[in-house]
Amino acid sequence: MGNWFKNNLVLISGILLPMLLVGGFFVLSRAPRMLSDPPGYDFLLVGYHYDYQHPGDYYLTFEVRDGHLSGRAVPIDENNTNNNQQQARIFRYDVSENAFDEIAYDLPDGLESIENPVPLQLGEVGSLKLDKRSTSPDGYQFEFAGYRGRGGILGEIFGMRRHVESNYILKKDWAWFDLPEPAADRYNSPYDLHFMGWVLDEGPAQ
Repeated sequence: MGNWFKNNLVLISGILLPMLLVGGFFVLSRAPRMLSDPPGYDFLLVGYHYDYQHPGDYYLTFEVRDGHLSGRAVPIDENNTNNNQQQARIFRYDVSENAFDEIAYDLPDGLESIENPVPLQLGEVGSLKLDKRSTSPDGYQFEFAGYRGRGGILGEIFGMRRHVESNYILKKDWAWFDLPEPAADRYNSPYDLHFMGWVLDEGPAQ
């Protein structure tokens, strides 16, 4: 048996080394996620979109003020042409379900003839306490990852290639968690997504 191993050392090495490399890269690629606590905070996104078929004379804008989401409809003039924000959708990420839910809101009547900004009534979502800092209280960040290197053949072999269709992740240090696609009508013109803030269950809003 000892002579057989000596005579076939090159063959054995050619079989074992790739297997060890695959195992090593697999462990290295999964270890950060396995050693990190999963994300624990919901968050809000606003997706802006230009309605080419029904362009309007106003645009929508959202921001976090005093720890709460607020929105306005603003008339468009020669000094202000944000027509790419003629539609806006609000999405809440549910961390327990790993899913995005769209939050509906109603636009005021008569927006086509406004001369001054008009506040939007956001209802329950406007009462949520938000932390608008880019990093969540538990250390995660929402990131667009669509242009990351996909790893090619080596990525397929070592499990480094992302197999999900979404371009978004939650990232903490070297650990990352794939997110579903926020916008439901993803096959139409894409929404321009903007992170608004982390939903706080308790404590002061930031």
